[in-house]
Amino acid sequence: MKGLRIVLLVQAVYLLILGLMFLFAPAAAEGAFQISLPDPALTPLYGQVVLTIALIAYLVASDMEKHIKLVWAFIFEQIGHILVFGYQVGTGIATFAQVGPPLVIAVIFLVLFVVFYRKATS
Repeated sequence: MKGLRIVLLVQAVYLLILGLMFLFAPAAAEGAFQISLPDPALTPLYGQVVLTIALIAYLVASDMEKHIKLVWAFIFEQIGHILVFGYQVGTGIATFAQVGPPLVIAVIFLVLFVVFYRKATS
């Protein structure tokens, strides 16, 4: 379970950074992701949602025995990211330069979550 706990904590830190950027520094998020954030009302809301997911990752990592099934939520989160980013690249909504890094990160997290979840539950 140690490996899964580490992956969850890394996920929590990653999401914490993203959430803080969208909530408090949207211009930095625009620069980092090479996107424009046209809706100033939704950008902080997105940041708050991401911070909430970061907290959930931390809480699950803190008590793995009790909350191990919640890892499935993070597996589906990563699958969703892969599908959305793949769709954006495939349809030309975004370039690979824009969504490639978070796509690769989502693939890595997905593989790690699946591998360590299987180890933790076997």
